[in-house]
Amino acid sequence: MKKLALTISSLLAANIATAQELPIAGDYVLTTDAILNGVVESGSSQDISITGDKEHFYADTANQFMSGSTAQKGNVINFKLSDKTPSNTQYFVGNVDVQGTYSGTWFAANGNQGDWTLSPAQPTVATSCNDILASGLSQGDGVYDLYDASGEVVSMYCDMTTDGGGWTLVGSYPKNEPGGKSSINQYGDIPETDPNNVTKLWLFKGDLGVFSDVREQVSCASANCGGGYNVYGVNFTTSELELVRYTWGYNERVDFMHMRTDKPDCTKSLAPGAEVIPGCVSPKYASMVNTHTLVGWQNDVHADYCWVARGTYATGSKGSGQCVNRVEPNGTQWALLWMR
Repeated sequence: MKKLALTISSLLAANIATAQELPIAGDYVLTTDAILNGVVESGSSQDISITGDKEHFYADTANQFMSGSTAQKGNVINFKLSDKTPSNTQYFVGNVDVQGTYSGTWFAANGNQGDWTLSPAQPTVATSCNDILASGLSQGDGVYDLYDASGEVVSMYCDMTTDGGGWTLVGSYPKNEPGGKSSINQYGDIPETDPNNVTKLWLFKGDLGVFSDVREQVSCASANCGGGYNVYGVNFTTSELELVRYTWGYNERVDFMHMRTDKPDCTKSLAPGAEVIPGCVSPKYASMVNTHTLVGWQNDVHADYCWVARGTYATGSKGSGQCVNRVEPNGTQWALLWMR
């Protein structure tokens, strides 16, 4: 993907979204039909420009006047649409989905009724899971539909709770994968969608310009990376993020970062004043050159033998490091790479 562009559309489909931060004002398309069956079919559409706020909004078209409000933090909507001449009023009630589209049923005093949708004229888009979180459209941790620049849909996992949330899963190293990979191109292109049961060796290879923070987790042994170890980078440039990604290929790790301290610095937490670790490497190895023996950004900053995976040394060792001195991976741990 050249540029990660996410439509705010979730596979965690729910009828009610957290919409309290989203404005109601803007350009919409109202579509209605005259068959009450829960689906808009064979309907008619009209453009409507809404002004006001969620406590009271309105629209004035050539032939009709709209007036309404929302409730339950913007999730439930009701409005009426009145013809200017002759007098006729339709009453609408419904709720909002995670895409920011309202829908429901309508009825009129003359007995007519049907279904309707009120969709933004321009789909709401975000460039990262963090944008989704900031927009108030998060449905919590889970898989969201992401659209790349070519319009293709990619389902990717978003962590909306850990360390402030808004993290996109951009890489995974499963526990049953032997040895390490020499290049990031050896990783698969199908995203891992379950960080608690990693089965895919994959790495996002597109533009990282939409991100600024990174988190690497190694030695994950249970849900939410239980027993694992984290390192962080904040306000990174795109080039720094690319270097972190290159550490997941042992040849590129050596080619781009000759010395172990040539890698971007990291911290062990996001707490204010957290110690900055030069090159994200244990001080006792700081003067050493990079070798092909391991894979990953962090290098023994938490414990010995603590990194994403093995490289050319002990190639039969499976999964992520156990973070125990002189104990090789044994197929019980996995590693994850997140960005936001």
